Formats: sequence, structure tokens, C-alpha cells
Amino acid sequence: MDFPRQSTLIVPLAILVTFSSFVLSLAERQKTQDIFSEITTDPSARSSFATDFGNLSKSTPGAVFYPSSPNDIATLIRYSYKSPKPFTISQRGAGHSTYGQTFVPDGILIDMSSLGRNNADCRITVTNGPIPYVDAGGEQPWITVLNATLKYGLTPRIFTDYLYATVGGSLSNAGISGRAFVHGPQISNVYELDVITGTGKTVTCSREVEPDLFYAALGGLGQFGVITRARIALEPAQKRARWVRLFYTDVELLMRDQEKLISMDDSSAVFDFVEGEIVFSVPQVQVIRGGYDFSDSDIAKITKLVTETNGPVYLIDAVAYYDDLTAPLLDQNIHLLLEELHYISGFEFSVDMPLLNFLNRLYYLQLQQTPLGLCTTAGSVLIFPMNRTKWDDKMSAVTPNEEVFYVVSLLWSAVANDTKTLVDLNNQVFNICENYNLGCKKYLPHFTNQEDWKKQFGNKWTTFVSRKKKYDPKALLSPGQKIFTPLELN
Repeated sequence: MDFPRQSTLIVPLAILVTFSSFVLSLAERQKTQDIFSEITTDPSARSSFATDFGNLSKSTPGAVFYPSSPNDIATLIRYSYKSPKPFTISQRGAGHSTYGQTFVPDGILIDMSSLGRNNADCRITVTNGPIPYVDAGGEQPWITVLNATLKYGLTPRIFTDYLYATVGGSLSNAGISGRAFVHGPQISNVYELDVITGTGKTVTCSREVEPDLFYAALGGLGQFGVITRARIALEPAQKRARWVRLFYTDVELLMRDQEKLISMDDSSAVFDFVEGEIVFSVPQVQVIRGGYDFSDSDIAKITKLVTETNGPVYLIDAVAYYDDLTAPLLDQNIHLLLEELHYISGFEFSVDMPLLNFLNRLYYLQLQQTPLGLCTTAGSVLIFPMNRTKWDDKMSAVTPNEEVFYVVSLLWSAVANDTKTLVDLNNQVFNICENYNLGCKKYLPHFTNQEDWKKQFGNKWTTFVSRKKKYDPKALLSPGQKIFTPLELN
């Protein structure tokens, strides 16, 4: 793929070469000169990175960097770190961050998708041994990782609901879905990382080697380094998925059943995936239809329930993964378990599909998506439980201080000019949590001041700051998060 290039160097960088050359070895200066050809200030290239997911923010980077290898990234960061006038650097994978968290208006944006462009296959390697794993580049989409591992009859233990996020992106947050109650989030299923710190040092780290950086980078929002490789745990891949959907009008019964399903031990557990959803209005019935083979009569039945119910309708998505060996007992096990649950009689639905179709269901929903009309409750509202014991508290990611906590995702679909209304609704929900001191934490957080970040990280804040000073002492990385500025670290 051809990327836009510019023969003229960025003026600040060209000046800095003169100023800082005396601190660079001859070999280092050659590496630095080599990467200049990978940097462009071309307006069309810069403008292509001026917005992020949701189109709620806009900011054009000062320049775009197209690395061909992790060494290129290390050279760029090291150059900035050693310069008398360092510049800020941000990384962007598939562009799914929001509120400008990857923006860098006065610095250089790293286009992570450029990594390995000359030999993409070398960025994913599957090892099928006694403890199987995959080494995947941080820029790799999870769907690509999945397809590579399926060739060996293996799969990562947990995916996010959307498979087109990148490895480095989700690991910089946590990586959650209805599978997290079994194995924890994605960050709990990583054996090893390659991280380029804010000083330009490349470090291979794990729980045993350089553990402090390992724990810092996982859930670290890109503040401590650029994840260029992750060694991810694998398990045998099942062939099919039985997707069961159960409807409720009583939220307490819903929560009781969800917590029952996530507390079952390995010997008695039936379902491998548990999420929930809230349906506020008839338009949302069409949303939950996406990716699921509801018949027209089923949809009419559900629509009638939503229309007649004085309040929201809830549902559990419970999915059992299976293969030829476990198929014979699947129906019996599901039937016996459903007898113990408290859903509305007659409102249980089941569909069978290849496992890949289930894992990639949001892709198919995206293809089918159509405008739902002027309705502020159009979209999806997910609610599902997590076991805190499956999270490693040494990692940067934060959770509520409860043994079982719930993820509530407000995924509104903006139509017409109602974006501000929907953002305000989200803020109202969070303000209620704050006012009642419910101990809530934001997932994929966005704040504009450090005081709110301190509240977010709570008792981890001191460690977070200490790690920032250690691994990115000049606060070069990920300035769009608005957590640190260089003055605050001095």
C-alpha cells in the first residue's frame, strides 16, 4: 500500500537534528535520518486522522508517522526524548477511541496499521504446544488474530464484542465481554509484551521479567509505552455456539439469574458467555434482532411485550460453545438449567450458529444497520456482571470495589442533531452514580482534568504517577488523554 510522503522534513524536526546531533551516536543519527522519510505533513494525510470514533471530536495532528517496524517507533520516541525541545507522540490503531484520546495537534501521530506492511504475516505467529499462545503485533485486529489461530484449531480465550479493534488498543484498556466472567478481561490472558517506553527503550516484559512495566501497560491507556507485540493465551476452539435469549420485566430477577450463571464452577457451568441488555422502546427491538434469527412472529411477540410493559424489558444473552463431543448433552443441560431461572414463561429463544458467526455478530449487525428514526433510546444498552477475582489488581485497569460488579454500556445511536442530548444523558447517569457514591468507574474513560483522573484511579493513582515518571518521564506519550503534562511530572 502506498502512503503519502513528503520530501521536505518537518521544520521543527529538521532544526532539532542540528541541536541534538551531538548526543546521538553516528548509528543513531543514521536511524533517525532514515525514519524522516516515513513522516509526512501532507494536509490530506493529516486530515484523514482528524476525527475519531463517533465523530464527536476533531483535531488534526502536526504530522503522521508510518513506521515499517517497531524499531522505527523506538527511534522516533528516542529522538524526541533526547531532544532539547521534545515533541508529543500518540499512537492510533483502528481509530475506535473517542473524545480525541489519540489526538496530538502539536506532535506526531503513529499510524500503527503501517507496521509490518512489507510482510504482514510475520506479525502473527501461533505456537501450538502444551501451553498454546499467539504472538500478535499490537496493530493487529482481533479478527485477524482469530482467523490465524483457527487454522490450528485454537482461539484466544476472550474477545471484545467487536472484533475489529486492535490488540494494542483493547489491551491498553482491558478488553471485556460476556466471556470475562470465565477468564477475566483480555489483559488477564496475556503472557508477555513488547513495549517501547517513553524514553525509546524496547522492553520485553511479563509477570516474571520487568513485571512493573508489564502491569503498567495492561490497562495503562498508552501512558507508559507503545505495545508492539503481545503473547496471548489460547484454548481449543469449539465449532458452534448455542445462543439463548431470555426475557425479564423484573431487574432483580435478571441480576439474580445472571449472578447464578457466572458463579457456577467448571463442572456445572453450561454457558460460556453471559451478557444482558435493556430494551426501552419498540425501535430497540429491531436492534436486538440484528445477528439473531428471530422469526417475524417472535418479533411481534417481543414487540407486544415491550409495548404493554410499564417499564423497560430486560434480557439475558447466554451462549454455550460446543463441538461434536459435547453436543449430545447440550440440550439436556440447557433445559435443566433454564428450569432454575426466572425469566418470563414463553419468552425463551434459542438459535444455533457457527462459533465464528457468533463472535463476529456485530460485524453482521453493522452491515444490516439502518436508521431507527428520531428516538433518543435507539441503540443498545448492555448490562452484565463481572467476577472481580478474575482481574489482576496489579494492572493499571481499575474496577469497582465489589466482588461482583456490573458493566453498563450506554451505546446510543445518534440521529439528526441529537448528539448533545445523548451525551448529556450519559453524563446524567454518571452524575447519579457520583452523587449517590456508588463507587462506579468509567470504562474507556474520558476526563478533561487531572482531578477526575485521580478519582478514576483511586488508590492506584500514586502508583500510576510513579510509573509515568519512570517510563515516560517527559510525558511524551498519549497527550490526548489529558492525564499529564510535562510540567506536572517535573
